[in-house]
Amino acid sequence: MADPVFDQARSEAFAGRMMDVLNGAGITLMMSIGHQVGLFDVLADLPPATSQQIAEATGLNERYVREWLGAMLTGGVIDYDQTAGTYALPTEHGAWLTRAAGTDNLAVQALFIPCWPRWSNR
Repeated sequence: MADPVFDQARSEAFAGRMMDVLNGAGITLMMSIGHQVGLFDVLADLPPATSQQIAEATGLNERYVREWLGAMLTGGVIDYDQTAGTYALPTEHGAWLTRAAGTDNLAVQALFIPCWPRWSNR
């Protein structure tokens, strides 16, 4: 039986897809954090704000808020105005990510993604 020919394009397409999965998983976990600590709800109520203003409104550490905002920006969840240095949750996104969304709140679904599955004996 001959060795199959390695398809470089197929391999790279698969690696790209897996990177998308991993990036999505990371953003999902960060969405879970944002829901649990109320960041989405605060962003929905604030006008465009700096990370410091958001931290003050939530009572959270500014550095962690800034890191979370970076993840949400990477995921296309929030907007950033580079000139003003402010972040905003678009109303259209908040409709799906805040407690006001009720049972349609997609951030709640992020809570069901486990951080550390116990599938092995290691």
